[in-house]
Amino acid sequence: MDSSTYTGLPNKLFQGLSSVKSTLTTGHILEKSETTHVQNNDTFHHQMARNVLGIQAPLKLKTELQIANKLGRLPCLPSSRLMVDVLRGTNEDISFDDILNNQREFGELQVDPHLAMDKQDRLF
Repeated sequence: MDSSTYTGLPNKLFQGLSSVKSTLTTGHILEKSETTHVQNNDTFHHQMARNVLGIQAPLKLKTELQIANKLGRLPCLPSSRLMVDVLRGTNEDISFDDILNNQREFGELQVDPHLAMDKQDRLF
């Protein structure tokens, strides 16, 4: 049986749906820079703190960031990650994520808190 239709177009039942993203070969020039911007900025600030204040400053900051990333609310409540923003110094910046990444506005989930905690604790 032929996998294309009489028009010459591929048959989606046989070949499946193709993703546009998988057919793209290269992205924009700044795409890689934008995806690693936070990591590059953190590395720069840690290196600057090490040069000015000594080895203890970036180690303390990295430890505080690790602790802040582990902290969270109940699994059914979204976290604002304010402590991480304060440690990075981005708490007063208005960025793309602040406007279009509002989960309360676009993706409201009704989850039972008891079931969410049981799932997090791997009780079932």
